[in-house]
Amino acid sequence: MNAPKTIFSTELHTGRRALRHRLDDLFAAPRRRGGLPLVCTLLLVSMLGSLVACNAPSAPTVSAPLPTVSFPSLPVTEENRDTRTLYAQVLTTLLDENLLPGEINDPEGYIGTVAEREAMAENQFAVCDVDGDGREELVIQYTTAIVAGMQALIYDIDENGDLRLQFSEFPNLTFYDNGAIQAGWSHNQGLAGDFWPYTLYVYDPESDLYRDVGSVDAWSRDFQPQNYPVDTDTSNSGFVYYVYRDMGTEYGLLSPVDESQYLQWREEYLSGAAELELPWQSLTAEHIQTLTAAG
Repeated sequence: MNAPKTIFSTELHTGRRALRHRLDDLFAAPRRRGGLPLVCTLLLVSMLGSLVACNAPSAPTVSAPLPTVSFPSLPVTEENRDTRTLYAQVLTTLLDENLLPGEINDPEGYIGTVAEREAMAENQFAVCDVDGDGREELVIQYTTAIVAGMQALIYDIDENGDLRLQFSEFPNLTFYDNGAIQAGWSHNQGLAGDFWPYTLYVYDPESDLYRDVGSVDAWSRDFQPQNYPVDTDTSNSGFVYYVYRDMGTEYGLLSPVDESQYLQWREEYLSGAAELELPWQSLTAEHIQTLTAAG
């Protein structure tokens, strides 16, 4: 997750500069009176700036930095050949016809012209074992659509060898090596400021699906200081958090919590987990062919 960026340094710099100009005006004097007023001005600016900086809260640390794990490049084998062939067919249909399995998207008159195929290359795919079940999945980031039509999809193969949709969300995902996925919301129109709301999913081996374990929104004191719940922000992070375990019934009804409580909830699912760097490729015929090419 991207931590919200601090803006306090910018604000302090701007305020100190304005204060210095103000004091320069107040202490302005003829040259014959010497440099004492200027010395006083500089000392006063330094002291006031230090006092303000001491009272300014630091940017929230929403999670400790985690290592990043990359997937190795795996060759085509007898075990994965059929799966990769099916995945290649899915990707070829998307490239040629702008159609996802189950026709869950609108092709919008797509006919596969050179220009359309070049635009289609903005979409990305990856084939890897993203959930850690020992089988490769097909992950598609479909972004060549209006925001409401953008999708991140994970496909798997069922026991009969048929394609199955395992996961669907907005394409703003962070993957973890314990099977968790952080899915950033498509919009951030609340009080969160630089914090981007998200939903957290964990992989359930029994169902071979992903389970929604909660969603997080926030209130940034800097973004909306009016009525900010200072008493709740015991960490003085400048943020309080709304942790929804059931968005459908709790949204807009829960009181915010301090950062420490939010981090405790998050670490319940992500403690010790490393971010995964998927082997993304642009959606082109050449890249699709590599899925089944020997060597």
